[in-house]
Amino acid sequence: MKQVDRDNPRKLYLQLVDILLQAIESGELAVGAQLPTEDQLCTQQAVSKAVVRSAMQDLARKGYIRKIPGKGTFVEKPPSNAGVWLSTHITESILDFGVPWETEVVQKMLTISPSDLTELFNHETGHQVFKVLRRRFIEGTPVTLETAYVSHDLCPGVPLEDLRGNSILDIITKKNGVPIIRTADSFEVTTLDDREAELLQRPRDESALLMDRIFYTSNNRVVCFMRIINASRDHRITMETMRGVH
Repeated sequence: MKQVDRDNPRKLYLQLVDILLQAIESGELAVGAQLPTEDQLCTQQAVSKAVVRSAMQDLARKGYIRKIPGKGTFVEKPPSNAGVWLSTHITESILDFGVPWETEVVQKMLTISPSDLTELFNHETGHQVFKVLRRRFIEGTPVTLETAYVSHDLCPGVPLEDLRGNSILDIITKKNGVPIIRTADSFEVTTLDDREAELLQRPRDESALLMDRIFYTSNNRVVCFMRIINASRDHRITMETMRGVH
């Protein structure tokens, strides 16, 4: 089995996921085979238990392994890749067909999901989420507010990321390894409250376009809720959804 590469900028647990997936898909770890224990993997890979546990959780979430209490962790039959999967991202570089923008992180914090989002995040009260509020500028003028709530369970590393230069969805899918299976979008016209008007430098109660987008991963779990308010009269947000057969 390969070893994680500490010179590689990719997170250690994601490297371990790739190593174990390769071993499973190549038959080195056959269906039904028992995986090494956490302690054994820590020793073999020279990583912490936190790294091993994150990798195990990711593989279990994707259906490649199953933990049997009192017995150990075993390789499952790999899930079928047939069908159409949805890969969705917000195109950070496309706003009104190529107009460049700048990003300011107004707020980032670990908090409890708002009461109106409780049902989205596992139907649990007190579910922890990372709240990220960002403001977008074009030529020094604020045009949009983006508020994202990201599940702490699924993406524990969000606060460590550069939130000015990275898409939230890239952080979720590429850096935390959580696939986006589908999205649900809704649009409406809203009016700006005091805080929104201040941040967007617009009059209070002015009309703006509001978009809510819910991002789902496997098992119908919500990984992120995002709300975007666009108060610009001159620019528009382009949302791109890509479908691909894997």
